[in-house]
Amino acid sequence: MGHELVVNRACHEVIPVLQGALRAVGLRVEQSFDLRSALAAVPACTCPHHGTARCDCQYNVLLVYGHASMPVSVIVHGHDERCWIALADHPGAGAVAELAAQITQALAALLLNHSQQAQTVG
Repeated sequence: MGHELVVNRACHEVIPVLQGALRAVGLRVEQSFDLRSALAAVPACTCPHHGTARCDCQYNVLLVYGHASMPVSVIVHGHDERCWIALADHPGAGAVAELAAQITQALAALLLNHSQQAQTVG
């Protein structure tokens, strides 16, 4: 993973907003993994990261498709009302690199929009 973007929100709040922002710029988004769903059968899971009785860690993998047949994986993971967003792939050139740039631009626009809204409200 390259650079990570830190968001002071829980993953379950960030995922739908992120999916909407990516879809708004014409990208297709598929969620391929959700830790909370995977742990649904293990409700009393002790968190190896925090040692807490109930694990609140979240880990999600989004496959984002553009015009190319290869997706770019976006990892969204977090705990304690904070999450980190990162591109999992290291695209070299061509269509995958263009897709990674589109995703990065959509994330930047989303953050800028959120920041402007927070300043207007605050």
